[in-house]
Amino acid sequence: MIKNKNLLNVIKRVSFSLGIVIIYVMGTYIPLPFAEITKQYAQTMNHTPITLLGVFSGANYARISIFSVGLNPLMFSMLILQLLMMTKLFGFDALSQPQIEFFMQVITLALTILQAVLLVFGMTPQRDFWRDFEMIVILIAGSCLVVWLCYRNIKYGVGASAPIILTSIMTGAIPNIFNNIKMLLKFKNSWIWITLLLMFILLFILFWMAFNKTYYPLRVINPSLPSKSKAMLVPIGLNMAAMMMYMVGMAILTLPVMIAPYFSSNKLLNSWQFSATFSTVMAILLFYFFMFVAFNPKDQAKAMRNNHNYILGIAPGRPTQTYLRKLIWILGFPGAILNAAQLVLGLYGSRFMGRYAGFAVIPMNVVMIVMFMSGIRDQVATLLFPYKYDRLEREK
Repeated sequence: MIKNKNLLNVIKRVSFSLGIVIIYVMGTYIPLPFAEITKQYAQTMNHTPITLLGVFSGANYARISIFSVGLNPLMFSMLILQLLMMTKLFGFDALSQPQIEFFMQVITLALTILQAVLLVFGMTPQRDFWRDFEMIVILIAGSCLVVWLCYRNIKYGVGASAPIILTSIMTGAIPNIFNNIKMLLKFKNSWIWITLLLMFILLFILFWMAFNKTYYPLRVINPSLPSKSKAMLVPIGLNMAAMMMYMVGMAILTLPVMIAPYFSSNKLLNSWQFSATFSTVMAILLFYFFMFVAFNPKDQAKAMRNNHNYILGIAPGRPTQTYLRKLIWILGFPGAILNAAQLVLGLYGSRFMGRYAGFAVIPMNVVMIVMFMSGIRDQVATLLFPYKYDRLEREK
């Protein structure tokens, strides 16, 4: 029997998250009543990246179930609310936390209704009001349940929405790797190709684990400290915006793909070159957006001035803010380009890699799995800190 309360709390939280994952997986196998897959919907699944877009944003469009819409609307609503708060439109920056949560729920519900309608209209060959209405209501209820489970996981589990999205990614990534291995088995000297593939995956994992921890040490001086004191370091992560870029970016890209079939006559909207270009630009912009959210130059400059800290050679106040803004633009460039390239390669690799397109998805799968598992691991480590502290105290 576990007597330590801190360790017991961690076990309860991890167990709660595992329970939520089990519920989510079970829900993805409950078919949506009355669903019929049309030829148009099947073509959308086979000739667009919507399946991958769903997987990485907490939805599952390939397997039509009560959880097909999933977390996708929540990811989109997070961006909308962040934009409203940063731009200070309609006074959103002055709202209290309960008010912010209320508006996020309203926006999420509106997007859930929109996606449920588009999904039902895209999969059914003929319109039947009551059948369509029932399917839309079930999809909305399923998505709301998944969102509610994530909110419960924030309070009682670990990782917030990470366990659900990670599960969704793993269920697609593992079969994809096995399919690629089966393909390599048909090659001459197949064991060499399989070894190279596994080595590439391992090296890629190590690279992204290192890159996620890489930071720029911003040196800050406090004149109230002795002159011999070392300068304080403010770490600015080079890849701290990647996770949100992928989740929110995939959610945003889902809507154009779902709407595009209704504009089949427009060659530009249905061109993969246009979609790839738009995805690249959007990924880079989102990466910088979330970098500025995580390290806001204005707030950081204000905090430094209030705490009597300054950057050597930079005046406090607006000059510090301008310097930090330029620094973020420079530091974010490698991460923005790398992540955007991986996103576009994974989504549109089938257009120029043919039957080897499964290999193009591996880098994106790897980086997402590494980031989500690192986030969950860090939260578990934080929760374990009181337990480790108690154990050290007893060993004295």
